[in-house]
Amino acid sequence: MFKEIQFLDKRQCERLLQAVTNPRHRCALLIMMDCGLRVSECVNLQMKNFDFKTRSLSVKSLKKRGQEVWRKIPISDRLYSCLAEYLKTVKFKNPDNFLFAKKDGNPISRKAINRLCERLKQRYPEFSNLHPHALRHTCATQLLASGAQLHEIKTILGHTNYDTTLIYTHIPQEVLRKRITAMTVQKVSLFKRVKNYFFPETKPSIINISNEASQFVVGRSEELVKVTDLVSKNCNVILIGAIGVGKTHILNHLSTDKKILRFDDFSDLKKTLTQCLLYLYKNDKEHVFNLLYPEYDLAKAQQHLQKDSVINLCKEIKRITTRYEYVLIIDNCDRITPKGIKTLEELKDHFCIVTTAREVQVTKSSFLWNFETIKIENLKRPSCLELIHRLSYDLEINDSELFRNHIWEQSSGNPRVVFELVERLRKESVITPDAITSIRHFGSLREYDMSFIVILALTGMAVLRYLSGEIGNDSMRFIGGCAMILLIFSRYVFNFTKRKVI
Repeated sequence: MFKEIQFLDKRQCERLLQAVTNPRHRCALLIMMDCGLRVSECVNLQMKNFDFKTRSLSVKSLKKRGQEVWRKIPISDRLYSCLAEYLKTVKFKNPDNFLFAKKDGNPISRKAINRLCERLKQRYPEFSNLHPHALRHTCATQLLASGAQLHEIKTILGHTNYDTTLIYTHIPQEVLRKRITAMTVQKVSLFKRVKNYFFPETKPSIINISNEASQFVVGRSEELVKVTDLVSKNCNVILIGAIGVGKTHILNHLSTDKKILRFDDFSDLKKTLTQCLLYLYKNDKEHVFNLLYPEYDLAKAQQHLQKDSVINLCKEIKRITTRYEYVLIIDNCDRITPKGIKTLEELKDHFCIVTTAREVQVTKSSFLWNFETIKIENLKRPSCLELIHRLSYDLEINDSELFRNHIWEQSSGNPRVVFELVERLRKESVITPDAITSIRHFGSLREYDMSFIVILALTGMAVLRYLSGEIGNDSMRFIGGCAMILLIFSRYVFNFTKRKVI
């Protein structure tokens, strides 16, 4: 049985090249991606391996022991352009110079390429499968998908037998589906095409299976990269957004090398801080625990800690941890209390804090003075449609366009609403157009500011006071006078509608 391999599709390749701006790094990635070189072959390339006149690359296979085997590989146009850009920044005096050389002239190590891939994975979570050999897999896979013959791929990759080429060449499922369809579908006669046009055949039975919880990030890559970058700089971050926009989802996908403390219950603050201290004592700081409380066991220590004030507990946590040793993740601080504000003000300069909120009242925003605020909005239409596709890829739907548009209109791009609507429609045995349009969601109704319309209406009614004198209608004068009074005091009424949250 062939093992499942990892590779990048065309779209991911394009996004990867857009993300990497350094010409040196782009060349290294493109050499493995377009020429199928192993990472060891890539780092040992010399200038004499290139023939720019014929736009080709000759490489000695490092896997062939006991014999010297060379293979000649064409250079793609985008790799040629990247090499030209890179060679402008370096000066090679002789053909024996290594293409990717250190300051001492020796070639860079394989670890340097691995570290580059790791950095890209941390900055761009969509490249979770990225590693040097995945780029080699990508070359083989895209060659096969483009119609290349097996022996051609074998030559480019430098394999000695076809079995290895088969293992390294993963055929995309869509390509296989097209080929199987072309093999099995019979040619339809003109009479049958006309008949099917006027009397369409019923579609085959629909097979729907349950969908697993989403473990992917759609439309939030930019925000996730920004949060990851700020955490790496030890900056405090708060994600602000309406319910269901994916704030917690971003926290769950946060990738960092630092240790993490997570507060999931910020209402019972003393209990949370006590559990945090006990966690630090038992796991990371056991020797400190023995020094502080030699006469207590953990059960007695917990009772002892419960008697301490919140600020003292915070100071104790700070004392037994080093600055920025931990990333402190707080799931939600919507209903933060004055005691919670004091706690965050005490901890915000010692931990890198990442938290979320739908909104924070202005009167409670003092703890946010050194926080970077990231607004999380509903998904835009392209990202929302991608999310709908990812959640419903396994469903057979009679009218896919109606399905997508209905969910988009009902959700307004709210990821949680999208997920709930897809899960609700999944319960239908047959997803017909009637079933789609009959299911609605009221969790993401848009809010509209009616202040201007109210003022305009009152102004129009106030005009009646002056118009009544022309037509001699006293009732209109009374209505206009009431509207005038309401209009005069409307600014005090609308003060209550002023923004009170950030």
